[in-house]
Amino acid sequence: MNISMTKTTHPGKLPPADRLGFGSVFTDHMFLMNYTDREGWHNARIVPFGPISISPAASVLHYGTEVFEGLKAYRRPDGAVQRDRRWPAGVPPAQPV
Repeated sequence: MNISMTKTTHPGKLPPADRLGFGSVFTDHMFLMNYTDREGWHNARIVPFGPISISPAASVLHYGTEVFEGLKAYRRPDGAVQRDRRWPAGVPPAQPV
């Protein structure tokens, strides 16, 4: 596979090792590759870090909302508010707040 590379014109500064962390320090470059039914995976390339284009219909965007489906506030039978879903699956809460 041939992978082209376009280097950034504005490289960042590497922070000290004790300040590295997942989701807070990013590389100067990213890998992109296209896919089509006709060609399969093609056009592999490393490019400067930047925005990516994604369809608003991508399921990854919709799944994120589903993660919080069970994290609503509910009123318990004793009247108190319960923030998390702590009852067994299949047993509905008394009443949403």
